[in-house]
Amino acid sequence: MNFINELIRQITTYATIYSLLTIGIIIGGKTGVFNIAGDGIMLVAASVSFIVSYLSNNWLYGFLFGILIGSVFGLLFSFIHEYFKVNQFILGLCIIILGTGLSDFIYNLIIGVRLSNPISPEVPIIYIPFISKIPILSGFLNQNPIVYFMYIITFISWWFYYKTRIGLETRGIGENPKAMDVVGINVTLRRYISTIIGASLIGLAGAYLPLIITRTYSPGIDGGRGTMAIGIAIFASWKPQRAIIGGFLFATIEVIVYQLQIISKTIPYQFILMIPFISILIIMLLFRRKIEYPSSIGNPYNRE
Repeated sequence: MNFINELIRQITTYATIYSLLTIGIIIGGKTGVFNIAGDGIMLVAASVSFIVSYLSNNWLYGFLFGILIGSVFGLLFSFIHEYFKVNQFILGLCIIILGTGLSDFIYNLIIGVRLSNPISPEVPIIYIPFISKIPILSGFLNQNPIVYFMYIITFISWWFYYKTRIGLETRGIGENPKAMDVVGINVTLRRYISTIIGASLIGLAGAYLPLIITRTYSPGIDGGRGTMAIGIAIFASWKPQRAIIGGFLFATIEVIVYQLQIISKTIPYQFILMIPFISILIIMLLFRRKIEYPSSIGNPYNRE
């Protein structure tokens, strides 16, 4: 039973990364903005959040700066796309390239090269009385505060988009922005807000990596998870309630991959590292006919 609890705990820890990333992409996608720049945003957020957390000796400051970095990139993405009408996919790729170099530059500029890796302050684990001792359930709930935030933001996202009028209007922008504009909704403003909020969650996921998973920063710490989250968002048909399911699914695959790396002596580790990416391709093929997209996803909006 202890083994099962530990396995569930690990899966939940990694599922938080994928869920936050995917919901961040979905929030922007609901207004037609396809933010594929997750890896770039994550890397800069990871670098800055670790530096802030390490220098201040406060993990909360690190997460707040991760959210801030994500919001800044979300604003940058929105402004360039909405004002200059730059293609969303080209813009996303540019931000990924920018983030890859900028993250390492910032880290080396402030922390520099050291004989031993600096370690971030430990993030506390929340234990709920009585429930924290229940087998299996404890694996989902004996977690850090960001896991609980992930549960809450998943529910809020579902409630907002499917149970509120403003959420319905926001979904309508993703389907037919011109029709929403005709009835008096500020489409451009909604796209700005959604992209910034979505990118802030991506930044939070980036901060999660060095503050929870590794407790230090290293180049390429994102491990391509931002790209995988794009596949999860598509698999989830841009629905937040399905994002958490996809998050747990791919977190399970990632944890199994780590275990295979430990116990396998015959399978090349390069192939093992390919398994998560192969998995997402297989799942996309299996569910390709059930996938739904917002009609205006990836398209710029012009009032003229």
